[in-house]
Amino acid sequence: MSDTANITQERAANRFHQVSRIERELQAKLGEVAACQAHLKELKEEADGLALRMRAAARDEGELPLFGMFD
Repeated sequence: MSDTANITQERAANRFHQVSRIERELQAKLGEVAACQAHLKELKEEADGLALRMRAAARDEGELPLFGMFD
């Protein structure tokens, strides 16, 4: 006879509640992960925008020359 055949209803109920509690915690954590991923996407887009601005500034010598500033 297996161990599960000897489990009491109280232990089964406790195990069910434990699994339910862990499932709620997991769902909450997955929600945090999703929010973090959305924020990370925003940060990456902002960083990409800054990189584009930096490249444009580096190419635009009319606004702030990179060479000849100390000549």
